[in-house]
Amino acid sequence: MWLEILFASVLAFVIYWFVSRDKEETLPLDYGWWGPGTKPTTGEDESIRPFRVETSDQEIKDLHYRLDNVRLSPPVENACFHYGFNSNYLKKVIGYWRNTFDWRKQVEILNQYPHFKTKIEGCALNDSPVGLAAYILEKFSTWTNSEFRNLEDGGLERKFSLDDLLTNIMLYWTTESIVSSQRFYKENLGQGFNVHRHERMKAYVPTGFAAFPSELLHVPQDLVRAKFPRLCSYSYMPRGGHFAAFEEPELLAQDIRKFVGLVERQ
Repeated sequence: MWLEILFASVLAFVIYWFVSRDKEETLPLDYGWWGPGTKPTTGEDESIRPFRVETSDQEIKDLHYRLDNVRLSPPVENACFHYGFNSNYLKKVIGYWRNTFDWRKQVEILNQYPHFKTKIEGCALNDSPVGLAAYILEKFSTWTNSEFRNLEDGGLERKFSLDDLLTNIMLYWTTESIVSSQRFYKENLGQGFNVHRHERMKAYVPTGFAAFPSELLHVPQDLVRAKFPRLCSYSYMPRGGHFAAFEEPELLAQDIRKFVGLVERQ
């Protein structure tokens, strides 16, 4: 009798597990307030509007003043990039930024593409362009290839041009958006593995995954499929790191086209 009850219970559990494990879930989205103070009672402007990137003589003059008056400490001897951005190489970046980099030219290039904006809750803080550059460029070095820590220049110009890197920095500097850009990491990382409900939910959309060898964390195919059951494409890329779209745009574009083709044929 008890054996039959136990067997029936185990069988019922197994059936329930197989039926429910791929059940689609919906994550309820609470409408919170992310801006300063209390949530306004009046409706917000949610319109999306086109805009052009702009600059001014005053903006460039202020940048040059800050670059001219930066104070740097000498790096630890033979430290390369093991203690962060090497200040010896940072002097070269600052010199290029101050005397060669043409922000107006980059603005013209950016405006060849359509841009749109909307009002986003939140605020940002901007203090030092050199500090901002050192923080971001260190990521472009060590997150592109961890071995670049052993190089005096961090290997930055092996994969990127200073014009492209400094244009990226200027987008953060001129919009004062470095703090707001980091909020995602504060809200989603550093609180433990699978703490948030959305981390434990599966996503049932056609998915493609490009595994770049120098990415910060390697995610095996089986683990990706466990999260995205409709995994259509999993590609081991020949080279590239965390900033793959910037570092290896052609490789990534080819893989995206392959993924789209697979989805269209389904």
